[in-house]
Amino acid sequence: MARTVTRKRFYFENLDGLRGLFFILVFISHGCDYKSPELQTHWVNPIVQFGTVHDTSLVLSFFFVMSSFIITMLLLREKQFEGQVHIGAFYLRRLLRIAPLYLVMLGIGFGLYPWLRSFGSHPYTEVASLWHHLVFIQNFDFVERMPEFLGLSVLWSLAVEEQFYLVWPLLLALVPRRALFATFLGILAAVLAWQCTHDLSPFHTLTCASDLAVGGLAAVAVFHAHQYRHPLARRWLLAVRHQSPVLIVALWLAAIYLYRHGLRDAPAMVQPFERLVVDIVAVSVLLEQNYGRKSLFKLGYLPGFRKLGQLAYGLYLLHAVAIVAVDDVLHLTGLPKTVWNIVLLKPVLAFALTVLGAMVSFRYFELPFLRLYGKLLPAPPKASATATVFIEPDLIPATAVPAPLALYTSTAVSSR
Repeated sequence: MARTVTRKRFYFENLDGLRGLFFILVFISHGCDYKSPELQTHWVNPIVQFGTVHDTSLVLSFFFVMSSFIITMLLLREKQFEGQVHIGAFYLRRLLRIAPLYLVMLGIGFGLYPWLRSFGSHPYTEVASLWHHLVFIQNFDFVERMPEFLGLSVLWSLAVEEQFYLVWPLLLALVPRRALFATFLGILAAVLAWQCTHDLSPFHTLTCASDLAVGGLAAVAVFHAHQYRHPLARRWLLAVRHQSPVLIVALWLAAIYLYRHGLRDAPAMVQPFERLVVDIVAVSVLLEQNYGRKSLFKLGYLPGFRKLGQLAYGLYLLHAVAIVAVDDVLHLTGLPKTVWNIVLLKPVLAFALTVLGAMVSFRYFELPFLRLYGKLLPAPPKASATATVFIEPDLIPATAVPAPLALYTSTAVSSR
């Protein structure tokens, strides 16, 4: 059926739940010293090893897929309702969301932390480049060397995100809607060709570009299924909507295996496609959580995961600082490095400090900058906020309700 609707902010609460889950996996990987010699011969070691993600870059691929999916959907909606993509407004919105806390992290990594270390007995020299961090190309440095400070070592993914934010609105603005699917397929094919002919570094932009292409493809397909009743897109999304519990269990088991092991045990000819396989599983989980009617669970219904997801940007940037701070304080206190201090005390204290820091940062530091956007760029006239769209009742997301906090999360901000 066709009808005229007023444009509203859209929000998938289950994406916040997924963000929360995958942040926890990243935190466990960084916060638990699972390679510690004290742990290797202890009976708890198999449990710790099972719960640890050994390749964090594969977990971050999920965040790239999700970011591309949401941003592409937002830009497609903006182009449909307003007739164009407001590129300047998009850049301003991203700047206000990313820059304030990011600059604080650079101040800590290149200023405060080296100064504090100067009082210690061991010399400290940061090998990372401040200039490269300021222009968001530090991920290329990571191909050769890692920063000394853990708080800087997590910022490579922000460089990939900002490079994506620079290109994506231009792509959506210039490429006709009907050519977008073929364009994203072309990008994916080119990236796969590069990955098959080069040594793979998880930090290189072209390694992560497949994540962004897959997320964009999914968003274009969903958009066409919703708004234009494209027959192939509708059948595909209905299949996602009604997939059986057996397939859902298999999907989650595949996700668990891939995020723990990747394809490192697969034949050499298959390994270059590891990222693509992870991307397909990631986007399948994303779609299942948003559109599946027979889901075993919805992470968005779990308040703890949802709250963590809403704070995911601050949590991700601050967790490494919290881990270093707790580790240094425990070292200064002379606390023995026992197994239980490694697997319980240090992670619990660091996690609590991370959550507290992210909550305080969002409420008293990040949110005032986000509110500047409405003052600098008022909302468009109401007359431009309506459009005739086709509504398929069976294709509406399982949960698509507004939530005030979600309007300010890193990838769930309205297009205009």
